[in-house]
Order: sequence, then C-alpha cells, then structure tokens
Amino acid sequence: MVFFGWGSRSKTAPLDAGRALVLRYSYFHLFWILRVSWGLRYSLATATEAGWATRPLSDEEAMQLDAPNRLTLNVWWRFGLLLWAAVAVVAIVIGNLTR
Repeated sequence: MVFFGWGSRSKTAPLDAGRALVLRYSYFHLFWILRVSWGLRYSLATATEAGWATRPLSDEEAMQLDAPNRLTLNVWWRFGLLLWAAVAVVAIVIGNLTR
C-alpha cells in the first residue's frame, strides 16, 4: 500500500471557443489527503488542426486574463499538509507548557 506520492498535475478552464487556461503544479501527498502543492504555472492552450498548442503565460498576461480568480487550487490542496504540521507543532508546544 502506498502512503505517499508526488508528481505534477494540471487543471483547465475554458476561456472561449478554441482557447483554454491551464494551471500546472507540482505536489507531494501523504495518504492522498494531506497534500502540499507548489510551482503554480499558467499557460494558454489554443486549439489547432494538429491538436492543442500551449504556451506559458507571463505574470502580466496571467493577470490580464484574471487567471488566479478563474483557476486556482483550494487551500486544502495547496497547504493541507502544512496546516496539519502546524497543528501538530502547536499541540506539542501547548502540551509541554501545561506540564
């Protein structure tokens, strides 16, 4: 049974006919639930006769397309592992202070 994993994934959101916004990110997870993601990169996919052509977007282009509001990761997928690690540290500190 695998308890951890890593890799990269992408999410897409259509902009208009023939164009889509793509968010690519890397992740590490424990038990498929506790996940931390980094390296969010946006790109623009355009439909061509040969398939989809993608090109990376600069930060300025991504802001013009309102990419962070159209396509993002929720807090749990982005920082879930770090949130539980912070809760564990706080619990240990409180436990040691109340002795």
